[in-house]
Amino acid sequence: MTAPLLAEAHRLAAAGRAAEAIALYDQVLAQDPAAADAANNAGVLLRRQGAEAAARRRYRQALAAMPEHADAGWNLGRLLLDQGEADEAFLHLRRAAALRPGWERWHGLGRACQARSDLAGAEAAYRQALAAKPDAVETLNNLGTTLQAAGQLDAALPLLDRALALAPDHADLHYNRSLLLMLMGRWAEGWREHEWRWRAPGFLSPRRRFDSPAWDGRPLEGTLLLHWEQGLGDTIQFLRYLGAARRRVRRLVLEVQPPLLPLLHDRPSADLVLPSGTPLPPHAAHAPLLSLPHLLGDAAPRPVPPYLSAEPERAARWARRLGGEAPLVGLVWAGNPRHANDSNRSIPLGLLAPLLEQGGMRWVSLQVGPRAADIAAAGLGGRMIDAAPALTDFAETAAALAQIDLLITVDTAVVHLAGALGRPCWLLLPFAPDWRWGRQDEGCAWYGSLRLWRQPAPGDWASVMARIADSLRRR
Repeated sequence: MTAPLLAEAHRLAAAGRAAEAIALYDQVLAQDPAAADAANNAGVLLRRQGAEAAARRRYRQALAAMPEHADAGWNLGRLLLDQGEADEAFLHLRRAAALRPGWERWHGLGRACQARSDLAGAEAAYRQALAAKPDAVETLNNLGTTLQAAGQLDAALPLLDRALALAPDHADLHYNRSLLLMLMGRWAEGWREHEWRWRAPGFLSPRRRFDSPAWDGRPLEGTLLLHWEQGLGDTIQFLRYLGAARRRVRRLVLEVQPPLLPLLHDRPSADLVLPSGTPLPPHAAHAPLLSLPHLLGDAAPRPVPPYLSAEPERAARWARRLGGEAPLVGLVWAGNPRHANDSNRSIPLGLLAPLLEQGGMRWVSLQVGPRAADIAAAGLGGRMIDAAPALTDFAETAAALAQIDLLITVDTAVVHLAGALGRPCWLLLPFAPDWRWGRQDEGCAWYGSLRLWRQPAPGDWASVMARIADSLRRR
């Protein structure tokens, strides 16, 4: 009989004696592999110990024995969701919510729908969760971000406001609210809220620690250190504020990511430019680049004259390499694969086929990284110049951009480089764009040389390409 062993295993688990409990659950399962409760409970304890593969096996064993075991399905679904397997997680969590409905189950189902980009399903699940628990802060937060992704910005903001009234110090709420406010064009409020980003657990750039105090934006009789944060494109975009910061301090030192250093060959606003990882000189205060709009009181973005330039010698080499009679159009179809929103921002190279059919143009790929191999895989080596092998740093990319007549790109660092250089650029935007691109219009608030091409519905790149192809024909 396994009942006494099972009861003792439950007692040990409740007492926090996990190793002993797991050993007894294993004994039970050795005698009765269909003991679903033993398998599920062992899975719970194994996951707490970090043994996720073993936990998955036990959850599946429980479900094989009892497909309607609500807890095993719930536990397996949450584990799969945390491991990035959203499609299978959705199936288990949907059943778990049906078997034992309640706030926690509906909220978990909403997370799975959100991870699968099923915005309608996520909204429905989160609203069910709120019906069960109206003051659930995490659900209000997630429903707000879901509605934002669906383009319902005016409906999203009251949810975040309501959540903040319940949890005023919730950093993720403040951070999400900042991105929503800036997407809505409410820049002053957005930048102020954006200062919460350092406390948000999901923010990817950890706060830097220095011996100097944080700069408050007031005139400084000393050296100010400005340092990079987030991505390469963010650094390029916010270099525009160097001049305004320099006018308030006696000396300015700029720290950037090493790949950007060759690009900054002529930065009159910075007294010294250093790559990260090198020793920093003494400084009286420090500030991250993306805090400058807030610190300088320069909230609303506006196009500015080009503030970067290509090195003449590099540009001359690229002019010889890319010279020709027909207009030259550059293409970039993929960004950083590690970016959280890469699946929405990057596109398959095949979607650009309607553009490559346009006559009277030459095409050059400025795509770098692993996706540069898409050209050969798609058999398009004869249709475009592959510049990737020579794009060894951003200075080379700048010199190449100086030769092209138009860049067509997804949302990645090269769009900021083109904008900072003042080069003509068409930016392909998903239906739910990043905060910096706003929610409407073809014009860009940051760069005068950009034209924004927006998806009319989630996932609809085909109509975007058709409109671009038509515009190229008319050009």
